[in-house]
This record gives sequence, C-alpha cells and structure tokens, in this order.
Amino acid sequence: MSSTKDSHDKSYEPEVNDYVKWTRETGNNHIETDEGWVYFKGDIIPPKKGFSDKPRYITIETGVRDKPAEQLKDSPLHKKVHTLLLCYEQCWDELQFIKRRESPTIQHYSQYDERAGNWN
Repeated sequence: MSSTKDSHDKSYEPEVNDYVKWTRETGNNHIETDEGWVYFKGDIIPPKKGFSDKPRYITIETGVRDKPAEQLKDSPLHKKVHTLLLCYEQCWDELQFIKRRESPTIQHYSQYDERAGNWN
C-alpha cells in the first residue's frame, strides 16, 4: 500500500482507518454524500464450485454515540453504538480518500517492522 493516495485515483482501494467521502446518486437524480472512517474491509473470498460469489465490501462509520444506560447493564463491554454504511467493491471508485489515521494497535503483522523501524 502506498503511503500517499490521490483522492481522484480510480484504482484507490480503501483500507481500515482511512477517512473517506462517498458521493453517489441514490435515485431520482438525488445526490447523497456520506463520510467517515473505514471500519471494516472484507477479505477476497476465492470462488468455490457450487457456491455463489461473495461480493467484497467495506463499512464506513458515519456516526458513534453512547449506548443508553439501560442497555449498558446487560452488555457493559460495548459502550457505543456505531452507525455503519455498507459500500460494495464496485462502488469503491466513487470514494474520495481524505486522510488516514494510525491506530496505536498493530493491526497486521506487516506493520511491526514499520513501527519498530526495522526497515533496511
């Protein structure tokens, strides 16, 4: 993955922790724009004989709010409600990359050397 991204590059592939803007036509020539952090990105699933193809998608976190107190007593581990927008791979060319945040937690083994400065 390149560290710089052109927001108008049609080959842009979103990654978790990218902040994106999605502008699209939703019908009757109505244009919708949503923006937020890429929260999840599905893996490529190889096709299997006898099974339907599984479309790849990301979710864009468009909102976060606190859970009501009455819901926290039954599920204290999850304190927030996340509003997520589903975006299938065929629509990724409609996304505009805005910025990227660095997670304090290493999300993938490939980040270890980069964070630890082990590049030759």
